[in-house]
Amino acid sequence: MTTREQALEYFNRIPDGHRNAIQRPWNKLVDRSLRKMIERANNNGDCIINVGEGIYRPVPGDSVDEAELNHYLNRELHRARAIQLKRLTMKKTFEGWRDSAVYADYKRKIRQSE
Repeated sequence: MTTREQALEYFNRIPDGHRNAIQRPWNKLVDRSLRKMIERANNNGDCIINVGEGIYRPVPGDSVDEAELNHYLNRELHRARAIQLKRLTMKKTFEGWRDSAVYADYKRKIRQSE
């Protein structure tokens, strides 16, 4: 059985509710494939989370499921903001380097023309 087929078996067993959560696969390749499937599903109208006791679809009205969903969403937002900050900082740093290089090149050309 291929890695993808194994991951698909896990994916098809993802239950509703935290009480029925399944554990992530021990095989790292299967786990990676499963996480890609979950990401794709979540980007296409599903709601699957992995917190606390495992992987499941939270049930509306279940206080534990809703709390874990909120925790998951807050953690994702924190990651997104951290990535945005890193990206902005890297871009500003690079632009500073480029501006410094342009200025240094300008000064070098002036000195050469004197």
